[in-house]
Amino acid sequence: MEDRLKYKTKQLKKAVNDLGVSLTINTNLMAPEVIDTIKSGQVQKFEVVVDLLWKTLKIFLYEINGIIENSPKKVIKKYFQIEECEYSDYEWLIKMINMRNELSHIYDSEKFEQIHSLLNEAFTVIKRVVKKI
Repeated sequence: MEDRLKYKTKQLKKAVNDLGVSLTINTNLMAPEVIDTIKSGQVQKFEVVVDLLWKTLKIFLYEINGIIENSPKKVIKKYFQIEECEYSDYEWLIKMINMRNELSHIYDSEKFEQIHSLLNEAFTVIKRVVKKI
């Protein structure tokens, strides 16, 4: 069974690396249309990472701790309850699920820019959580 966790963790680490690379792009001298496209790609990579992250935590909970949870927020809450992360990271993980949901279900350019401005901070938390898995 742990092969499933290893496989999902490998996928997650690749996606996290891809997100990290995309966040290093310097857009200062680029046209607004190019900047918008890059931001859209960064946000899409963030959405993929958040989805892979909670699903990897779900497998981790089951394979390592025998805990079954199915919704993203319940998985993250249980992950925190078994003392695998600090409260501040727990809050960020919940916030990231909310951010992903907002991006997926409602498009509002102001909300998009607000979420995009938080990607570097979210990325720091993501790396910390992935390191512990």
